[in-house]
Amino acid sequence: MQFQVLSSPHTSTAPRVNQVMLQVLLALVPAIAAITWFFGYGLLINLVIASLTALAAEAAMMRLRQRPALPALADLSALVTAWLFAIAIPTILPWWMVVLGTLFAIVVVKQLYGGLGYNPFNPAMAGYLLLLVSYPMEMTRRLSSNIPHEHMPDLLQSLQLSFLQQPPLGVTWDALTGATPLDELRTQLAMGLRVDQIQPDSFWGHLAGQPW
Repeated sequence: MQFQVLSSPHTSTAPRVNQVMLQVLLALVPAIAAITWFFGYGLLINLVIASLTALAAEAAMMRLRQRPALPALADLSALVTAWLFAIAIPTILPWWMVVLGTLFAIVVVKQLYGGLGYNPFNPAMAGYLLLLVSYPMEMTRRLSSNIPHEHMPDLLQSLQLSFLQQPPLGVTWDALTGATPLDELRTQLAMGLRVDQIQPDSFWGHLAGQPW
């Protein structure tokens, strides 16, 4: 029996850019829901700030380049960059750092290289690296995995963390933040412990501490 062998591509028509970008955005929704459930509303706040900044920066750069802004906004690529960036950064990052990282991603890494398809680096990850190099303390300060779910910051507290950098009343930054499980694992391994000796610690829980 002979089988017909066909080479790629296996689709009759190439999908439009906005269709691909919409699929990426939809694929990110479950991760956004899980992070919000485990770590509070900080991610949603970062998503709103990053999305508005990305759309404004995209429109402004297209105007400066004397090109129509609406097609660039409609392809949803700016939103994809904003969402990926917001997911990667800590949920308690100050609002102005979210704006700074998003502006760098859109203006410098994407548009100054020629726009969609011409940028040699991933804009969202470039924005993340800019903040990591410039503000390492803030970028490594994440919510501790030991915080019970009922004690996670609510919406108002998350807004205070983002815009005022004020932890909840009666809570210190040291009690609110901590090392991620991977940081803790690296530290313990450097001390000569084996993985099977590290994991029974209560820090890890069933899945590296419930939220993580």
